[in-house]
Amino acid sequence: MHNVYVPVVGILLVFGAIFGYQAFNDSQVDDNVAQLIATQRGVEKVEVKDLDSVQKGYGLCGQYRVAGETAYAPFYYSQVDDRVTLDTQAKSYQKYCSR
Repeated sequence: MHNVYVPVVGILLVFGAIFGYQAFNDSQVDDNVAQLIATQRGVEKVEVKDLDSVQKGYGLCGQYRVAGETAYAPFYYSQVDDRVTLDTQAKSYQKYCSR
């Protein structure tokens, strides 16, 4: 019976490591997007929400809010070139986020 537990525990550890890494990586992407928006806007802190993966996982659409403001504004983030688009009339935003 002991021989059954070892592979089961090993498999559970591998699954935990994979999903834990993905959750950690997603958290870093959120922080990176917020920092890019803050830099582009020239502010210190930005909150992002409603992130939606687009372009087969290579982009994110969402909304951001500068600390102290009440209204949210849309954005598009490209993971390929690590660029944020804040203009809703931009071609990349129109192509991936305006649906």
